Amino acid sequence: MKTLKNWILMLGILASATAMSSCLDDNDEWAEFWEDKVQAIVTVKPINDGSYYLQLDDSTTLLPTNNYLPEVPDETRAYVIYEVKDSALTAYDKAINLVRLDTLLTKDIAPDLGTENDSYYGTDMLALNGSSVWAKEGVWIEDGYITFDFFLQQGYNDNVKHFINLVQTNSEDPYELEFRHNAYGDIDTNLPPVSGLVSFRLDKLPSTNGQTVKLKIKYKSFAINDYRTIELDYRSYDEEE
Repeated sequence: MKTLKNWILMLGILASATAMSSCLDDNDEWAEFWEDKVQAIVTVKPINDGSYYLQLDDSTTLLPTNNYLPEVPDETRAYVIYEVKDSALTAYDKAINLVRLDTLLTKDIAPDLGTENDSYYGTDMLALNGSSVWAKEGVWIEDGYITFDFFLQQGYNDNVKHFINLVQTNSEDPYELEFRHNAYGDIDTNLPPVSGLVSFRLDKLPSTNGQTVKLKIKYKSFAINDYRTIELDYRSYDEEE
């Protein structure tokens, strides 16, 4: 089964930012490096020739035109740093210099396993990032994906992998989902939570037929030590095109 380890992507991003900071000892150099740089969550869209473009939001496309182009064979969500170039393009909205790209864990919505949901997907708590720089409450829908900016509690065992899923548990309401965490016992509440980003494809949800519906996400939050449900406006991506 595909797993999510308790290292999480954002730790890598922060570590790399620290590394870049150490390379740029002067504060002016650090400020100059970040000048005109944009940080974003995007969808990487492969092109037939082996390259790819980036879908910034539901309507804006970016084409990397520099030599830095990490291999990404399949469509996935990613964290990027880039700078906009002046080059004019016809097929894409903006030409960019891609400075950094880190793919996010990108998964399908998981199926309902009935009475086995708790043992397989887990009932361990997590929390959404209410101070997320990406979206209010740490969750947003974009380009046919739902993305979570979240925290989870970790333990000391680096060999234990945490399992994160978005599960469709209500057969009567396909737009009611559960954000699940299975820590496999690897939790120590004396340790600070770690942060992460994960995206899920929404293409298997039934079409909303042009209507906007409420997508309900239930999760067990250690911030309030109880279950919480949030609601987002959702309209099938194919209906938005």
